[in-house]
Amino acid sequence: MFIINDRSPIPEIAFEIKRLRGLLNDLDRARIGQHPNRQTIADAPLLENWEIAYRPEPCIVGTMRGHPTVEDGHTGMTSGVWLVAPAFGYARTLSRIYALGRPAQGRTNLS
Repeated sequence: MFIINDRSPIPEIAFEIKRLRGLLNDLDRARIGQHPNRQTIADAPLLENWEIAYRPEPCIVGTMRGHPTVEDGHTGMTSGVWLVAPAFGYARTLSRIYALGRPAQGRTNLS
């Protein structure tokens, strides 16, 4: 997650952009049935004794208005948050841009 307080460039974001483009490219190839070749898989790190697990990620919780699936006035939780720019009045999650209204009293957690 990147917190934006001014219009300064954010060079650190380049790494995440590259990583996300790689993911998008791989997902697009899988969508059309193209999967990594044997050499690519052989060169990849090996996971033994693996299982699916879950981990928390930063998100924003608050009272929603105008959300496509959360009723107005109800509390909702966003998808993973990538940018929080309170000085510009918005946050960008994996799914969409949110307009930021008033933060919870004393609870911005932006340090």
